[in-house]
Amino acid sequence: MKILKALVIAINEKTTEFGSILAIARSEARKREQSKEHPPVRALRYFPELSIYVAVYEAVEKPIQKAKQSG
Repeated sequence: MKILKALVIAINEKTTEFGSILAIARSEARKREQSKEHPPVRALRYFPELSIYVAVYEAVEKPIQKAKQSG
């Protein structure tokens, strides 16, 4: 099952280009999901009142490992 997750990216003078911000979003999503491939970024929006970008990416839900049932 695929789920959507979000990242908040605070920009600075080095990260002003849209391509750089998208690369950061992909890289951070890959790190969060501990994946070898970049999860697809579905949306990237800028909020000028906060000076941040929010990236929404698609992640594959990992199966929850069963808790130890032996007593």
